[in-house]
Amino acid sequence: MVFDTMENKENETKENLLADKVPAASNNELQHQANTQRFSSINLFDDKQLAVAENFLTKIMRSDKGGIKSVNDGLAILMRAQDLNLPFSTCIEHIHVINGKTGVDIHVIKALLSKAAITWELTKDYVAQYECTDGFNVYVDNLLPEYAIRCKTADEATKLAEADTNNEHIYVYPVKWYQDFNGNIYRDYQLTEHHKVAINQKHANNIIAEKKIPVTRIPAKPVDFVTEYELVRNVNGKEVHAIGHFSYNEAQAAGMFDKDTYKKYARILIGHRAFTYAARDIASDILFGVAETTELKIVAGADLKDADIIDIQPEEIKN
Repeated sequence: MVFDTMENKENETKENLLADKVPAASNNELQHQANTQRFSSINLFDDKQLAVAENFLTKIMRSDKGGIKSVNDGLAILMRAQDLNLPFSTCIEHIHVINGKTGVDIHVIKALLSKAAITWELTKDYVAQYECTDGFNVYVDNLLPEYAIRCKTADEATKLAEADTNNEHIYVYPVKWYQDFNGNIYRDYQLTEHHKVAINQKHANNIIAEKKIPVTRIPAKPVDFVTEYELVRNVNGKEVHAIGHFSYNEAQAAGMFDKDTYKKYARILIGHRAFTYAARDIASDILFGVAETTELKIVAGADLKDADIIDIQPEEIKN
């Protein structure tokens, strides 16, 4: 009996030491353990299963798998994985904990929508937006009112406006851009009686002799870039649509370009935000209002990394 007691205490001591010094596990070992223990289905309200989860997460922290910084972060990722019905082995690389909240990569969001047979189309891919005018007011392409009719020239707009005796529409045409010889840029509505359009250098010299400022026509510059997704879902036999829209100016107004990564990948990240808006609108029952990782990082003031931007196809994230 004495020897049995001593042996039990010795085994208990060894188990405690192992708990304190859990060796790092390879990716294959972790994958095997996750599959055999059906880790994603662990009941975190059961003390024994919770202890298994914590022990497993400690091993992950000491491996090269994922970016889990603490057991609590790992548990948060596991809970989100269970909510979304996704394998934990996938989620440790695609779900991140930022200031206590979980953010999901755009790739996971697309995978979840694909599984639900939700389709999407990129209807505007970072499309440049230009200014136009009716001769009185200035508009931006994507913000034109429904009653605006686009014309190619001011003359065309004037003729149509004169024929519209009921004034049911406004007729707009592209704003022209000019530049003087000092590099100053003007829209046509910014030119004054002191400016004159030059057609060549000799003409410019004559304008200077008249003590006016010669300007030359230059290509119009975009004032915004817009990305838009349309998502389609069949709900009880009815086709439902959602539009997700986001622009360069919206990103700038939100202070997103304070981050160097956003400057480098503006087109991609604006696309992510547009898609996420539409996804949450059409699939709230699937996403449960989850935040996209880059979206959450920007709100939290956390640094974006190039790895957050890498494009992964939805089919790479499997059940």
